[in-house]
Amino acid sequence: MANLTVLINEKITLDGNDRGILTTQTISGINYIDNRTFTIPTGSITTLFSLSNTNSAGTFITSSVQYIRLTNSSITNTPVKLILSSSTEAMSYLINTGSSYMISTSKTTGSLTEMLFNDIVSVQAEPSGSSAKIEYFIATT
Repeated sequence: MANLTVLINEKITLDGNDRGILTTQTISGINYIDNRTFTIPTGSITTLFSLSNTNSAGTFITSSVQYIRLTNSSITNTPVKLILSSSTEAMSYLINTGSSYMISTSKTTGSLTEMLFNDIVSVQAEPSGSSAKIEYFIATT
């Protein structure tokens, strides 16, 4: 069992004032990490991983997920659409080159008129233009 320390260091001097912030989070009880990089071809939607209560290839146990980071590490300026799907709906987020999206739990819920989103069951990526490189880092208990 290990502790995962996540540091977010925002550095900026604005109008001569240091306005940067260092945020630290320690997540204890980590037993497993998975770190992968995918090259996603132009015009395709690729499933990066799934979340479920049942263990299988490319699937993480929902209740064990403690931290997920997805980074667009493309060399070219290729935004990537991340698609987070539940059992009933999907949400999309556009991630620019060099940017990351972090998830601290699979428990995402919400509703709008005619839409009900429950826990995340899969994460997919679709490049906007040329092929893209996506990295993920997942820590579980």
